[in-house]
Amino acid sequence: MSEKLMYGCSLKGMRATLAETLVELGHENDKVIVIDGETGTATNILDFRNTFPDRFVTMGVAEQSAVSFAFGASRNGVIPVVPLFSSFMTRRACDQIFIQIGYANANVKLIGCYSGFTTPNTGATHQSINDLAIMRSMPNFTVIETADPAELKQAVKKAVEIKGPVYIRMIRGDLGRYDGVFNKEDYRFEIGVSPILREGRDVTLIASGLMVPRALEAAEELAKKGVSAEVINLSSIKPIDTGTLVASLKKTGRAVTAENHNVMGGVGSAVLEAICDKCPVPLKMVGIHDRYGESADIKDLFEKYGLCTADIVKAAEEILKY
Repeated sequence: MSEKLMYGCSLKGMRATLAETLVELGHENDKVIVIDGETGTATNILDFRNTFPDRFVTMGVAEQSAVSFAFGASRNGVIPVVPLFSSFMTRRACDQIFIQIGYANANVKLIGCYSGFTTPNTGATHQSINDLAIMRSMPNFTVIETADPAELKQAVKKAVEIKGPVYIRMIRGDLGRYDGVFNKEDYRFEIGVSPILREGRDVTLIASGLMVPRALEAAEELAKKGVSAEVINLSSIKPIDTGTLVASLKKTGRAVTAENHNVMGGVGSAVLEAICDKCPVPLKMVGIHDRYGESADIKDLFEKYGLCTADIVKAAEEILKY
């Protein structure tokens, strides 16, 4: 059987995992409902609708209404999960998220799909390059970005287990070899904990989401040049694992952060905030440097905006001169 495609893109990887996980949660917990904004086909959540039609609500192309409905539903004891395009959810519904979800400390789980440059051909309007900056700044929110489908499944289930608002940043999931599993086989996701994927002594590479496999590739390239790089998967962005970061940086003395996001307010900023008064070290940021995106193939975008393995290697080599 040929591989299932949607809009010409594979439905394996992250999007397939989201669909499977939501259905599993629906069977495990009858309080879980899913709220859609007419993006259910693209986000691949229609299996939940087909399995639990009375627990699936479509609000139309209206992210603000979807968030407001989720708040109201949460006050009636259910656990709303809201998977929408992260660009539209965090920008158009920012005020509703801030007041109705964050300020109210509502038990709502927001899943921002198609983050960063993983909506390549739709251009700057759909490319969510500042959602982490927005969501990190909101009190009460837990903010997560996972590196692989197995971690995403665990993170979504953990988000439903805990009380309070959660934002999970998710990619599109049509990324070829980067659709693999990058955490260790026995890995168990925990909020506030960031796993060390590779031990090192010369420089620490701190990455989130789809930049994690690129950081691992960079560590391999650096090893060929005699540089020992430690790699940390910063999947729990808020709360951040300050203990692991400080311990690593006290050992290596240098850091490179890598993110599919604007470097202003993103992972690099989060790391600097966490370590500045505990272990200040030289740090370089690999990410989108205060620019809007454009329409192009994802490979070309990553090359133009400096998000490739080679860019992490270059940053590490530069920081080693400090």
